Amino acid sequence: MALVAASPALAQPGARVDDDAPFVELLRRQDPALAERYIALRDARIAATTQLQRAMERYSAGGPALRSVSLPELQQAKRRYGETSLAFLDFLDERDRGVLARLEADVERVKQAIEERARARPELERLRRGE
Repeated sequence: MALVAASPALAQPGARVDDDAPFVELLRRQDPALAERYIALRDARIAATTQLQRAMERYSAGGPALRSVSLPELQQAKRRYGETSLAFLDFLDERDRGVLARLEADVERVKQAIEERARARPELERLRRGE
């Protein structure tokens, strides 16, 4: 089982959608519905990032006299960006916790196999010595 995190580039505003193609393909192989959910969250976050950038540009370009007019739009864009970013992070955290749980279960199975072999070893050593 491969532990693959989403592209770090997606954590940055302005990330390109194709930066995470290998991750999306992995999700599709594991669970197509999970991949679609990821894509929807990613796309919403990218749209919110674009909206925030535009609102910041309008706020800056308007000068002091027009800032009060563009401030509500900027505040809304910041809220939307925060909401979509948190939803995106929540998705990744949930998925990664599931991956960790599966890996921990795999580690436990390997530890049990090692312990079983360790318990069998003394008897096999006696048989080898002819006792």
